[in-house]
Amino acid sequence: MKLSIEKLRQVIRLASDPLHSNRAVGRLSGVAANTVRAIRDLLRIGQLHWDDLRELDDEQLRNALFGWRDTPSSRKPLPDWSTVHSELQKRDVTLGLLWEEYRENTPDGVSYAQFTRLYRQWHKRCKLSLRYVYRPGEFLFVDFCGKTMPIRDRDTGEIRMAQIFVGTLGASGYLFATAVATQTVEDWLKAHIQMLEQLGGVPCFIVPDNLKSAVVKHGRTEIMLNPAYQELAEHYGFVILPARPRRPQDKALAEVGVQIVQRWVLARLRHQTFFSLDELNQTLGYWMARLNVAVTRTYPRSRSARFDELDRPTLQPLCEERYPYSRWQYKVRVDERYHVRFGEHCYSVPYTLAHEQVDLRATNERLDIYRQRRRVASHRLQLDAGVTTDPEHLAPRHRHHVNDSPESLRQWAQDVGPATLQFVQHNLDERRDFASGLKAIRALRRDVRREAWQDRLEPACSYAVSRNILTYGRLQSILRHETYRRTPSPNVTTPSHDNLRGAAYFARQNGDQSC
Repeated sequence: MKLSIEKLRQVIRLASDPLHSNRAVGRLSGVAANTVRAIRDLLRIGQLHWDDLRELDDEQLRNALFGWRDTPSSRKPLPDWSTVHSELQKRDVTLGLLWEEYRENTPDGVSYAQFTRLYRQWHKRCKLSLRYVYRPGEFLFVDFCGKTMPIRDRDTGEIRMAQIFVGTLGASGYLFATAVATQTVEDWLKAHIQMLEQLGGVPCFIVPDNLKSAVVKHGRTEIMLNPAYQELAEHYGFVILPARPRRPQDKALAEVGVQIVQRWVLARLRHQTFFSLDELNQTLGYWMARLNVAVTRTYPRSRSARFDELDRPTLQPLCEERYPYSRWQYKVRVDERYHVRFGEHCYSVPYTLAHEQVDLRATNERLDIYRQRRRVASHRLQLDAGVTTDPEHLAPRHRHHVNDSPESLRQWAQDVGPATLQFVQHNLDERRDFASGLKAIRALRRDVRREAWQDRLEPACSYAVSRNILTYGRLQSILRHETYRRTPSPNVTTPSHDNLRGAAYFARQNGDQSC
């Protein structure tokens, strides 16, 4: 007799009236007349009436009418349902496959239909957290503990509170915890990097809370992530899925993980004094290792064992290059000199971006400048005040003016050769009319570039300096006619002759006159 509890109540109410026949009750309630007869027999045997049964709940009503019917326990050996549940979380594993393996080990076991029915009954009796079945290597939940840990300064005795970052893997429940100084973006990202390096891999999704270090804005239709956090996700290859605001059930494992860390680890450390983050993290690491290898009542296997079996093989490989933390500044206006300021220093951008807005990304060593997500400039980060200008960023007319400075001319001459540098230094440093010397060297570089005299310049300057020729006009003639290539005329000695008096004669004449 399979009747719903509502239909059973209706039949009992109508059958309690002796004026209604079995057929009449059957027509009114929509059941067979024989069913009505069977129910009337049960009421008569139990001496029950509708007035006695109407206030009972569903279970009490069935027990009063049909008696206690304890289902006999199955004599066939049953599998360990927690093991079945753990195996079912693995990729491509089905209940059919697990039942076949079960029957191979237990030939007289239950049938497939009973196997699936008993598993679903066990699953319904488990904790509510088991209603969310996470695939291995898929979800990682992160959050900060509400409880902080004090750190005392050895010298001053000042106490500052350290934040405890907690991460929980969805499939295995493996826990990670580390202490950081603040909840700022820098510490938030550092905690993520340490967590991924300890796990040795990257999950598909990371579910954070809506703190500003992770989510700038979480609206009804869009989510605006913190750009630095988004850059970290792109570097390691995971997707950020923030929980809904004021919906802790979206990150239930994170809440449970935080609670376990606070009760199992932080509560043990309440009487200890720490003087640095490293000292606190060392102690946290010890107790977290013990927590992950501990066996719980729900699962006879530890979190570490489940992590090695479920999550570790399915995590994505960790990027070989560690993520360099970067600070961002957005919508920075480029001035009319096509420079932007970061800190106390100014950096150049291409001259075509003057008066435009750019984004700045600073690491420990470099400053990258972006325009519409495309890098347009990169400079070495300078901490002191000053200006850094890339010659490639200069406008054409500005580039010509900058390259004609005395420092640029000296550098150009040094690149050509020592003789050219000597000639240029004489015109710039030793001439009384500096403006004329500067103009001569500018004309020299212009003519060398225009006439393609690069190969001639160094030997021509060597020739000119050796003969104390230090004006550009004469050097230009040497360059044009390649005078330095001419072979010098041989030395001709004066023959001895009576009619040739020579220098000795005139020396004696000068000596006689002086006397």
